[in-house]
Amino acid sequence: MIEFQNVSKIFKTKECEVKALENVSLTIEDGDIYGIIGFSGAGKSTLIRTINALEVPTSGKVLVDGEDINALKQSKLRQKRKKIGMIFQQFNLLETKTVYENIALPLVLNHVPKDQIKKKVQEVLEYVELTDKKDVYPSKLSGGQKQRVGIARALATDSSILLSDESTSALDPKTTKAILKLLKRINKELGITIVLITHEMNVIQSICHHVAVMESGRVVEKGNVLDVFSEPQQEITKNFVKTVINDSVPELLIESIRSEKKNNKLLKLKFLDSDSTESVLSGVNKKFDVETNILFANISEIQERVLGIIIVQIIGAKNEIEGAQKYFSEHGVGYKEIYI
Repeated sequence: MIEFQNVSKIFKTKECEVKALENVSLTIEDGDIYGIIGFSGAGKSTLIRTINALEVPTSGKVLVDGEDINALKQSKLRQKRKKIGMIFQQFNLLETKTVYENIALPLVLNHVPKDQIKKKVQEVLEYVELTDKKDVYPSKLSGGQKQRVGIARALATDSSILLSDESTSALDPKTTKAILKLLKRINKELGITIVLITHEMNVIQSICHHVAVMESGRVVEKGNVLDVFSEPQQEITKNFVKTVINDSVPELLIESIRSEKKNNKLLKLKFLDSDSTESVLSGVNKKFDVETNILFANISEIQERVLGIIIVQIIGAKNEIEGAQKYFSEHGVGYKEIYI
């Protein structure tokens, strides 16, 4: 488990002080894939670097498996860091060393016997599907292959935590998808906790279980990815979610609805793991004297579950619309009124 307890970080210069982190409190459970999203300068990289003590908080505590990482003696800190792997946006490979040598490097530095190094490197090469590249230099690799080498290097020390610092930002969409699939497999098969920072909501959608949204050094929203995607609270979160699920109704359509003299409401319907929404809408039209118009529909896969969002206009008498709303609730379809 990783715990941030009121963590703040201030960088001081001769001219000013910069608050990189401000009272951040988060808990990341073992085996989680936890995404931290925000724009440049939000404090994401500073936060993730406090986990392995590459950055020391100005105040607050960072606990890793119940231990204050910054209170450890140097020898104990070195042991703790061996179990915290890190992969980077620009790969951080040594160009003068082969794939094998890059992966073996942390083991060599830890004075692991050569026969054990050979066995472990071969093992992780097979895992990331790069066995045929072991004698190749980084300059001959694609971006995706370089990132697989970085992941293999992080796995070589039998890490229990993997920190991913914008690790897919330099990759094309197809390669990004493959790397995220590999990270998901690592989490599922090896039980490794992954803390992933990004500025791309589709990355969060693809593999994360939980997410924290950062702005100006603060966590402004956090929670289960499914909940955050279906009901974002903060404006910045809404804007991130819109990059993958844009459920906003065009203003021209809103104006058109406002001009109608009929009594009507706009509702955003939400359903999970169900194809019953269509039958529920059909039931509403049969049971109540209302007319329903679907203005928007989106289905997304999040955490291997289906999230469906439909924006529907309901036209009818007030009591009939209220009856329809109650009917939605009784049939497990959540709704929220969009005021016009």
